[in-house]
Amino acid sequence: MAQYQPGTFNAIRSRPDCERAVVFLHGFAGGRDDTWDRLPSLLGTVVEDWDIYTLGYATTFRPDFIGVWSADPDLPILATMLTTQTRIEPLWRYTSLALVAHSMGGLVVQRALVDDPELADRVEKVLLFGTPSAGLRKLSWLVFWKRQLRNLARGSEFITALRRDWVARFDPEPRFNLWVIAGEQDQLVSPQSSLAPFPRKYHYVVPGDHHSMIRAADTGSSSVRLLMSALSSTPVAGELTAPLTLAAEIPDTTVSGLIEAYGDRMSQQEVVRAALALERNGKRDEATALLRRYQALGTDVQGTLAGRIKRMWIETEDIGFAQHALRLYQEALNEARKSGERDQIYYHAINIAFLEFVVFDHIERAREMAEIALDNARLATSNAWSVATQAEANLYLGNRDLALDLYYRVLDFEAESWQHASMALQAGQVASKLKDSQLADRLEEIFTPTARQANRIFVSYSYKDREWKDRLCQMLAPFLRDGELQLSMDDGSFQPGDRWQETVQNALKSAGVVVVLVSASFLESAYAMNYELPEIVKVAADGRLRLLWLYVSHAEYNATALGSFQATHDVSQPLDVLARPEQDAILLKAAQDIKAAALGATDRFRSQEQ
Repeated sequence: MAQYQPGTFNAIRSRPDCERAVVFLHGFAGGRDDTWDRLPSLLGTVVEDWDIYTLGYATTFRPDFIGVWSADPDLPILATMLTTQTRIEPLWRYTSLALVAHSMGGLVVQRALVDDPELADRVEKVLLFGTPSAGLRKLSWLVFWKRQLRNLARGSEFITALRRDWVARFDPEPRFNLWVIAGEQDQLVSPQSSLAPFPRKYHYVVPGDHHSMIRAADTGSSSVRLLMSALSSTPVAGELTAPLTLAAEIPDTTVSGLIEAYGDRMSQQEVVRAALALERNGKRDEATALLRRYQALGTDVQGTLAGRIKRMWIETEDIGFAQHALRLYQEALNEARKSGERDQIYYHAINIAFLEFVVFDHIERAREMAEIALDNARLATSNAWSVATQAEANLYLGNRDLALDLYYRVLDFEAESWQHASMALQAGQVASKLKDSQLADRLEEIFTPTARQANRIFVSYSYKDREWKDRLCQMLAPFLRDGELQLSMDDGSFQPGDRWQETVQNALKSAGVVVVLVSASFLESAYAMNYELPEIVKVAADGRLRLLWLYVSHAEYNATALGSFQATHDVSQPLDVLARPEQDAILLKAAQDIKAAALGATDRFRSQEQ
């Protein structure tokens, strides 16, 4: 029977007689299950004729991108992984698939559909949530914060090729049903990037930002209702198709007429949408006038709109948007101080401090606002946002160590991964402005404690096989040199010592992939057999890292637990009986497998016979 990694999948519902399956694929914001939270399970309560799975792979974004988008983009590897998974257990038996993807996962889905006509023929539905289909703007602070983001920049080779190949393969329209969905408040992937590459008939907008757009509290949530509609082929009703919502995301010359039609029936949220729609169409004065007309609805009107305008500055780096956002935040702060709403005061003040510091270089003004934010956040209800505000305020005030201590405290509060990502991204912009790489590294340690683990390689071998280790490292050299992979430890001497076991355990804790070079010398070593290999197998079986192995010379590897794990080549013959070119080809493939393993699901790695 086919082999598969059970931890790669989570079966929300799986029945032997069902012929259709929904597969959820996460993006660079999380993992197999935490990204989608309750959404797949809630969907299962209202949709009967589809089995439901979540599919996982490792990403190092929260908010780190290292090892995901490199000089030679790894998205094609992930696209091949997706195609492979659809052809083995548990997905191979389904005649029809629905692919639901978030963020980078949507690019993986698109690449897989373009590359594999057989998969495209099996797929019935495709829903892409917050996917940067047109790429991400190449922002200077993001390049500093995440140095390998450049390959998803608009106009990059990967994005250009994907858009060209998609049109060639699926123009005028694909055989499968398509939904492209933007988050109304997504500040990471702009609606212009997620929607514009596709015809307008496929466009949808749901409430929320890049992460909360796919978080569902109940079956009435917009994301659940949209999925229900897609899977049952029924029309979407409500705000999901509201023209005003779409006009707020993609320029629409009919926006003035839409606002007139809505009139005084507009809620606070709809006022924000309408004002942003006017802003997108270059009608800034009209947007401001509309906002003032409905100012009595609350300071959240100005604050929310200011956040959306700030997003437009992030997208375009147009200083006019930053100036407008700053003005809106200031007006909202003035109103909040009159009413004494501490939560609103610190929210608006810290955003003013951010813009003054990062955009306008008004250091003293930023510090003045930081003091206001700090004073009110201290007195407000203690939660993740108030503590994060105190932390950010201390960055502007020059108290870096105190700021970092407060960011550590943020982790004590219950918060969603998207909230941590939002905090980390804004702090990252400050670190970039300060040109403080040490601060960036410390923030990464706080918000992404395992960000680099998947990229660290532990090589276990006998010192008699050092030549083979060195040859493997030669093949890994391009990845090591570019920082895509790092060696956690490569001591194959197996010498006794009081601290030997502790050293190995610490190295394993920091590694995402372990590579074992199996030979008679390796199996002869008492230290390898009694200490190192059992520890490696234990950690790998628990799903805390990926274990790969190479068969170097004739040895009874079946007497060990290695037979349950993936070899990087055909082990019918060991490497040392092959010709040098064949050896080099296998070592090169092993290096590629190691790199791919750093992208594999990290929660459960062990393969087993089904």
